[in-house]
Amino acid sequence: MRKRGLAVISISLLIVFGLTLPATAFYFDFQYFETDKMVYEVGETIEMAARLIADFSPEGWCYVSFAVVTDLGPAFADEYFIPPLPNARIVNSSYTIFPEHVNPGENSSFAFVLFNVEIFDTVSQGAEDSIEVSITRGHLTVIPLSSLIVQTGTNTTFSLKVVSVYDDNIPYSSESINLHVKDPSSATIVNSNISTNPDGTFSLDWNSSMVLPGIYDLIITGYGNADFLSFTKTLHVNVVPAASSLTLLTAPESIPCQSPDGSHFEYADIFVKHEATDQTGIDDSILYWNTSFGSGELTNLGNGEYKTTIPFQTASGFHLINITAINPAYQTANISIPIEVIRNTLSFCPIQNNWSVVHGNTTTIDFIIDEEFNWGEDILIEFIDDYREINVSTDVLPDCSNTLVFTAWNNLSIGPHTIHPHIKGDYYAFSNNTSSFELIILGKVSFNISVISAYYAESIQLNLEAIELINSTVELATVNLYYGNETTPFGTLESTNLTQMLTIDLPQWIYPGFHLLCLKVSVPYYVPALNLINVSIWMRTNITITIETDVTPISLYNIDSVTFPITYDCSIASTSSLGSIIRPPPILFSGTTTTESFTTRNTSLDNCPRFNSGTRIFST
Repeated sequence: MRKRGLAVISISLLIVFGLTLPATAFYFDFQYFETDKMVYEVGETIEMAARLIADFSPEGWCYVSFAVVTDLGPAFADEYFIPPLPNARIVNSSYTIFPEHVNPGENSSFAFVLFNVEIFDTVSQGAEDSIEVSITRGHLTVIPLSSLIVQTGTNTTFSLKVVSVYDDNIPYSSESINLHVKDPSSATIVNSNISTNPDGTFSLDWNSSMVLPGIYDLIITGYGNADFLSFTKTLHVNVVPAASSLTLLTAPESIPCQSPDGSHFEYADIFVKHEATDQTGIDDSILYWNTSFGSGELTNLGNGEYKTTIPFQTASGFHLINITAINPAYQTANISIPIEVIRNTLSFCPIQNNWSVVHGNTTTIDFIIDEEFNWGEDILIEFIDDYREINVSTDVLPDCSNTLVFTAWNNLSIGPHTIHPHIKGDYYAFSNNTSSFELIILGKVSFNISVISAYYAESIQLNLEAIELINSTVELATVNLYYGNETTPFGTLESTNLTQMLTIDLPQWIYPGFHLLCLKVSVPYYVPALNLINVSIWMRTNITITIETDVTPISLYNIDSVTFPITYDCSIASTSSLGSIIRPPPILFSGTTTTESFTTRNTSLDNCPRFNSGTRIFST
């Protein structure tokens, strides 16, 4: 029916305008007008659209208008001018159906939706169309204006609003509604009739007597009127438990861990209090604890206080004791309590602070291990030096004397090694002031000795060649020289270079002859080397010859840079003697000598003539 009417209008426009259309430069064609549907409820919006072509000169104009006329009279008008356009266009408008514009009642009502277009460009032309729509009563809904969540024991007021399901701005004004509240067990706790305000709002007072937490059904019923249908809307009021908290009263900060075999462990007593927001104790709660190594329940002591005793059957580390309080009238409360599980503290006490052992030998190191928790179990202890050359282990028993047998293998560095005790595992730890000890590895060295010379009241000269067993270089040493079995050296060379000849002064009380001397060579971190040597100590002799003569010298003779004249017997000038280790060599001189002046000759043992030992010194 509606499409047929539109076709008639379009044809009539062609007939009317086609007969009167002057020769102008504009074109107009009205094609159709429609609404989005034919039946509407109060609160809905009518969407209107028209299709047309309006092409005209800038001096012309085109005016379109939309209108809605209800059973109560004109309700809406929308009009405006459109610019020229040679293509088909859609012009539209919309109208929301307000209750004051209609009165549909139970049988509904009708409204006319109108469209009108006028165009002018030298001449005026126009068209119009109308559509009849049906309007029925609208549907309603209820929207909360405040949160429907309340804590147990709290007085509050809920605010709500009854509006059209299509538009929140269209209220159910000043109408009677019924409020029906059911608790979680479906028992009715509220049933009353109230009226909405002109803006469609109403309130529900919620008092603290509604103490049971849970979901409450709020049922709102409206009876409808000439514009709106009756309705029933169910909302949910969430009554949550009241806030509560857990307060730690006492708990240890740390506790010993269990022993490695699990036979020894400790207990931790933990006291907490479950409180309401006003800090009053909550007595009828159930409290649980759990941690990485166990779980359990706390005991109610009254006045909101609860206690548990937890066996700490675990290794060392930090553990959180998580406690949860559950009460149907209160929110669940949680607390986490950190407790450090500490290792059994050991103290290492060596009998002495330093020890020494020679390469290839074995030594026994005595020590005591004290423990804090008295588990009395064997403990594996590692002994490691700073160079990571030494790593030995032994089982020890705390609180008694223990020994470590250590062999100094030849691959160990010579010198001091600082040894620290270590423990592997999660059950023991040494205290911060645990002592270390020093182990000195001593090397072995031997020497080849050769005596170069030894002169009475002068010095002895030696050459030393070091022979080290592990091919280490030995250059500097302290050399002490003893006479026989004496304990005090008569000669000492500190930090002397062994690559050079050594010279040690001889005291005057060591007379010429054969003597047994003891040479002690000390090198840092080596075993001192003792060498017995037989030494022949020689006396260096000075000889003075005085010659007097009256004979004029025939020739001059030079000995030790001393020139004197002789006339015969030149044999004394051409021979020499080293003398005897017992007494100086004899000097024999014969013949008649004369000299014009007194002459003195200084000579030594090396340039004296050699004669049989044991003779006396003669001089002429």
